[in-house]
Amino acid sequence: MRRRRRRRLATSAAVVLALACAGTAAADPFSDWSGKRGPFAWETKLRTCGDVGDAPSRVRAHTRWRGSPANGYQRLTFVRRRLADDGNGWLTVQRQARSTKNGPLEGNRAVVHWSQWFFPFEDEGGATTRHVVRFEWLRDRPGRDRRVLRRTVRLPACVVSP
Repeated sequence: MRRRRRRRLATSAAVVLALACAGTAAADPFSDWSGKRGPFAWETKLRTCGDVGDAPSRVRAHTRWRGSPANGYQRLTFVRRRLADDGNGWLTVQRQARSTKNGPLEGNRAVVHWSQWFFPFEDEGGATTRHVVRFEWLRDRPGRDRRVLRRTVRLPACVVSP
């Protein structure tokens, strides 16, 4: 009898904890969408610029494809650029592509949350950098119309802490 009560209590506690964690994860706060077009929506924000040898730069993004078909997927490309030494133009120093293709989120109609970290290189203390995020909504089908929509967001420049 006592064992059964303990088991019920443990099960109840686990269910309450799981529901609380799911509610916290679902309540990922972000501002309203920075862009919308038809069933597509996107938003991105630079959280930190990074510290050399200590902390990465962090970019957070959110996407939605309200009418996503089963063979539809999303791809984001995060790019970190550094201002050239002569001050003319930006040099790509790090790039990372992420996708929902062939994963559990392919064809997902809900909001997808993305995070990307880039650690600054040792010689970048005091360098001006900026992040660019390319949002793409695609289909698996072959042919010319694979890409449904593409949007690029250039985040404001910031200075890497030495």
